[in-house]
Amino acid sequence: MRRFLLLIFIISLSTTGFSQYSMDWGIHIGASNYLGDIGGTDGPRRDFIYDVKLNQTRYVFGGHLRYKLNRSWSVSANFLFGRVEGKDEETDYAPRRARNLNFRNNIKELALRGELTLYSDNDVGGRGYYNPDFKLFGFAGVAGIMHNPQGYLNEATLNHAEGWYDLRPLTTEAQSEEYSQFALAFPMGLGVYFTHDRTYRFGWEIGYRLAMTDYLDDISNVYAFEDELPNELSRALANQTTPEVIQETFGEASQIYNYHYPDNFEITNGRNQRGVNDNNDGYIFSTFSFGMLIREKSRFSRSSKYNWFNERKRRKKKARAKF
Repeated sequence: MRRFLLLIFIISLSTTGFSQYSMDWGIHIGASNYLGDIGGTDGPRRDFIYDVKLNQTRYVFGGHLRYKLNRSWSVSANFLFGRVEGKDEETDYAPRRARNLNFRNNIKELALRGELTLYSDNDVGGRGYYNPDFKLFGFAGVAGIMHNPQGYLNEATLNHAEGWYDLRPLTTEAQSEEYSQFALAFPMGLGVYFTHDRTYRFGWEIGYRLAMTDYLDDISNVYAFEDELPNELSRALANQTTPEVIQETFGEASQIYNYHYPDNFEITNGRNQRGVNDNNDGYIFSTFSFGMLIREKSRFSRSSKYNWFNERKRRKKKARAKF
């Protein structure tokens, strides 16, 4: 019985020590990129990271709060703000270049995710100091995002100057109603971090987000007929190709709508393809982070009766001199 009680006591001590370092917070800054219907390299849409446009990389920043469940698993709450952009003028692929659309979108992402430690080294360098320690982890989770795509009007109209305009209210594909500015996304990726002196944490991570919307770039389906669009601005931003762009792209004067996208795509109900609605949009966030561990004092460590670190505060008994 005594041995059993001693074992329980030792386990409680180890749990107490572990729980003192179970939480950390951090700030993030890094780069963002977008995977969707606009821009690209020299071909039609490709899956996953093969469609990344490095010259359209933008910024992301935010923070996290992480809780360590055990040696292998952690959970974290993350908030990130990132901008993604795309321009058809940056691609060499003729159908996209001739389309001549563009967008930018500020994405606000609130995510809850699980993190699994894939590799750890408690004594980097093997010097016996156990400082710093290193971890490689994978993560996956679910996120809520809020977004609002904007398009740049390349040529002024009668009532609107060149500049950026919100695209969602313009229903540029003659949608029956505006698409939602809220959507789910599923982040997944890899990360590493070093912990120095059980206090400071330096990390890097990269993650892909699959969004449950095809309208991060305001492009999904087919061109609308002009009389289906609500106003002049909607018509101007729904189709920004020009005879000059067509001439430059195809090498001959052509009608604006005489190309197909992608190759060999059949015109549907007399409408030319504007985007591809078989796949949702996605984006990538890659961030460096700096954070600190949150030291949690347990009841045991707070107790002056059992806290050996408070020895100096105890009163020392004074012995009486005897004469």
